[in-house]
Amino acid sequence: MAVINIMENIIAEKLDLQLKDCNCCKCNDCKQDMLAYALNIIPPKYVNSAKGELFGRINSTKLQNSVDIDIAIAKAISIVSASPNHKN
Repeated sequence: MAVINIMENIIAEKLDLQLKDCNCCKCNDCKQDMLAYALNIIPPKYVNSAKGELFGRINSTKLQNSVDIDIAIAKAISIVSASPNHKN
């Protein structure tokens, strides 16, 4: 397994869930901007094995980690929605 930042997948999944209840642009450009913004707030968690990925996912479900991720995503949605980087 290559070295990956498991936060990318975790944040992408949670972003999709939060966007379901959000009245904002959900185009691919905006979603990618939101993902990048949130990833720049949350410290990366690099792993290089399936066991490491599982441990990282379990650790991300701890209450404080989960709250930090949710807050970062909410900030990302708010910032990008207020000033989308596309012409629509």
